[in-house]
Amino acid sequence: MFDGSGSGVRVWDTRSGRLVAGPDDRGVRSASFSGDGSFLATADGQEIRVWRLTSPGAPVFRHSLNNQHLYGAPAWDPDRPVLRYLEGGTVHSLDLAAAVTSPWRDRLLDDVRLSPDGRTYATAERSGTRYLFQLRATGDGHPLHTLPPVPVPVSRDPSAPVAPGDTVPLMAFSPDGRAFAYGVSAPGRDADAQRFMVLDLNRGRTRSTLDLAGAAVVSVTLGPGGGTLYAARIPPVGKLSDEVWDTDHHRRTAVLTGLASSHLAVRPDGRLLLSDGRVARLPSGRVGGHDLVQGDEVGALAFAFDGSLLAAGDQTGRVALWDGDLRHRAGVLRNVFPAPLGDTAEAVSALALSPDGRTLAVGGDAGSVQLWDVATRQPLGGPLTTPGESIDSLAFAPDGTTLYAGSPHVPLQRYVVDPERAVTEGCARAGGTGLTRAQWHSYVPDAPYRRICGDAASPG
Repeated sequence: MFDGSGSGVRVWDTRSGRLVAGPDDRGVRSASFSGDGSFLATADGQEIRVWRLTSPGAPVFRHSLNNQHLYGAPAWDPDRPVLRYLEGGTVHSLDLAAAVTSPWRDRLLDDVRLSPDGRTYATAERSGTRYLFQLRATGDGHPLHTLPPVPVPVSRDPSAPVAPGDTVPLMAFSPDGRAFAYGVSAPGRDADAQRFMVLDLNRGRTRSTLDLAGAAVVSVTLGPGGGTLYAARIPPVGKLSDEVWDTDHHRRTAVLTGLASSHLAVRPDGRLLLSDGRVARLPSGRVGGHDLVQGDEVGALAFAFDGSLLAAGDQTGRVALWDGDLRHRAGVLRNVFPAPLGDTAEAVSALALSPDGRTLAVGGDAGSVQLWDVATRQPLGGPLTTPGESIDSLAFAPDGTTLYAGSPHVPLQRYVVDPERAVTEGCARAGGTGLTRAQWHSYVPDAPYRRICGDAASPG
């Protein structure tokens, strides 16, 4: 049963009287359930939204109506993941395949990370008192390695032991994708040991094992090749600090006084370490202030693969572009996501630059993914359709034609971003006989109309 009161949407199980879901969706005028009852489509005067009832924190799909006026509620196709609505004497069809048929896991992962080169992704999932760490190939999603487990940190205070529920997994790839580090932290505790493993991915072996005793590690990142590990640490009482570790010689080489940040990113050449409003020049360790995104808290940082460009996103949904040396700001992307449903803007949670540096992918904590053209600082089409949960990681394939995204319930999502392939798929949908102008507008909205599909095109 659906209740679209002014305070939001409520969905009830009529057999048990149990409240099933309560999406924060106000002003709803009409709604309809999918055939299996797993999704709810709602419509107001501004847009159509689709909600996953088992995880209604954010819509899995949003479609702006652009002053269209619906006749009745949206209707679900009984055989395909398509939602239709009637407006102006025309039936409009919305393809929901990426939103409602994705491989959604009922049990969420504790963390997921994509390698910068787009070849590999890592997952961490709690299993009993330990974590299961795995590396998988983005090509087919099959496991490459189940990694040796690392022990849960042991508290130095016997009166405050570490429980598994108080721990968090930490993972990081090197900027070149050649090395991977993982471990387990217990925030708020001083530990006798916190073990971190560093893997050489090219050789498929362990490169180093580090035991970082003392204050809890809250973030790690690797330098190029994995020869250096940077760790952000915070004691139960005191200030956050950042350390540099030589992974080959198993020793700490520096404490970066003044960096004091948990958001860390290394330029691919290893000569810059970035944080929230601070920059460390390496190897000297000289730290200075740098206002990357106008003073607001950083949500994500990403360098181009050659280090020539930096993207920095913040908690207000804004992204600043800088040259790789941080000498000048190339531009600011404002309002990178659709208008928020409530009063809070969607925060930037993940960023990735294509291998050629021309395209920027921006992910948000409400599940949005938007592509931007770096040169013109304009969006490329509308937001991609995602499962509707926070985007934790983004990466482009080495050839730049596929974008990968990772989130807790769907660790690997694939999006084709190759214009030529999009044209081929459009031809297939049109029956291979050529696209009319209306079909081109539907399937290839970001390019001017031209004759394709064997140079045959219908005149419509």
